[in-house]
Amino acid sequence: MKMRNDDLKKITEIKQYLLDPPISFKLYDYALNYLNNAISVLKDYPAAKDIVVYLQNIFLDIENKNLSQEELRGILKETGIKISTLTNK
Repeated sequence: MKMRNDDLKKITEIKQYLLDPPISFKLYDYALNYLNNAISVLKDYPAAKDIVVYLQNIFLDIENKNLSQEELRGILKETGIKISTLTNK
């Protein structure tokens, strides 16, 4: 998938954050912000549709606080890996 340079830069920054999320009591807030930004960038790319749906589902789980902080950290790392598949093509 070919991305615009600005979008590629943004999504790469988000991916880096997700691959190594901080240990913080504000992790939920940080995660919601980064996921929302990733959704905003990727929604314009049809090839990223499956990942956008995945991000939206995680966003809802986080918003509803259905995940422990440790589960959230694992899911964020997994999400960073999924986003990597888009930027490594």
